[in-house]
Amino acid sequence: MNKLGIYIHIPFCERRCKYCDFTSSIFNQDRMKDYVENLLLEIKNNKELLKNYTVDTIFIGGGTPSLLSASEITRLVNGLNEAINLDENYEFTIEINPNSISEEKLIAYKNLGINRISIGVQSFNDRLLRIIGRLHTCDEAREKIKLAKKYFDNLSLDFIFSLPTETLSDVIDSIDIAKELGATHVSLYSLILEEGTKLSALVDRGVYRVNDQVTDRLIYRKASEHLEKLGYKQYEISNFAKDNRYSRHNYKYWSMDEYLGLGMAAHSFIKNKRFFNASTFNEYFDDVKKNIYHDEEILSIEDKITEYIIFKLRTNEGIIIDEINKNFDIDFEDIYKEELKKAIDEKLLKKCGGRYFYTELGKDLANQVEILFV
Repeated sequence: MNKLGIYIHIPFCERRCKYCDFTSSIFNQDRMKDYVENLLLEIKNNKELLKNYTVDTIFIGGGTPSLLSASEITRLVNGLNEAINLDENYEFTIEINPNSISEEKLIAYKNLGINRISIGVQSFNDRLLRIIGRLHTCDEAREKIKLAKKYFDNLSLDFIFSLPTETLSDVIDSIDIAKELGATHVSLYSLILEEGTKLSALVDRGVYRVNDQVTDRLIYRKASEHLEKLGYKQYEISNFAKDNRYSRHNYKYWSMDEYLGLGMAAHSFIKNKRFFNASTFNEYFDDVKKNIYHDEEILSIEDKITEYIIFKLRTNEGIIIDEINKNFDIDFEDIYKEELKKAIDEKLLKKCGGRYFYTELGKDLANQVEILFV
């Protein structure tokens, strides 16, 4: 059987963070109950599709999935298990926030077969946490991470760098604390000021300043080097893992493997199609009852090759020449001769051992490289 990843979106938060523009809603218990019912119905709608696959990765993200009660997450996972063929060597991740996790929920996760926890810490600095509107403190995050480590040895921590007033020292301190607390995986994302967010408005009004690109890239490089020194091997532009504990689910996206997205605003990639769910509750509920997707897109072979190039270059492995030639029945170096020469001449890409991959400068200017291949 072919392998499949499953993503389940839980679009609820206790409060929207000042930098966030994700599809999410302020938590409401009645709306959460309706939402779980529709998720279970959507799972049933996909039973016939799921019969053809073995599921080897599951990722419950958000929003804040840890807002689901122990009984709600149990009902949801049991409903999923009834519909899938679960691979023996599976990865099952759930995202949690420090302020909404409890020992009861962690025990429920363990009993349900969840084996990887991803915690949105963002920073171990209370000043920065207040600026971006996070609900937890540094001490609370430490406490909940230690609690999670009692039940899970595969633990990922998410950080955002280049926050207003943040220094390189602040970022290094957060990384050191992550190491001290036993994180096996670290995600390190540069702040993106999204239009319409509270933080963007504060910056526009001059309340805060953010780093220029030179400073942002300096922090990224120094933080990446520090993670490597601590034993976290970089495997993708924003992701670092110890002991090969990389995110197998996220790697599906970068490898263009098949995955099914469940829940509001989730999307799927099956065969040559992308499917998209509606991004409002009422539209999503209506579509689930009708057993339809809100939108879909059929990818041409050219679309698939372009996406493959862009996604694979994000990984440290890069583009393996023999692999892309075999996958798409092409001569990659012949078709993209000019683009590859330009990227190499500008020291954005390097060729070695039958593969192309980003240089350090290429990682900094990844968007420029992507434009070459679009």
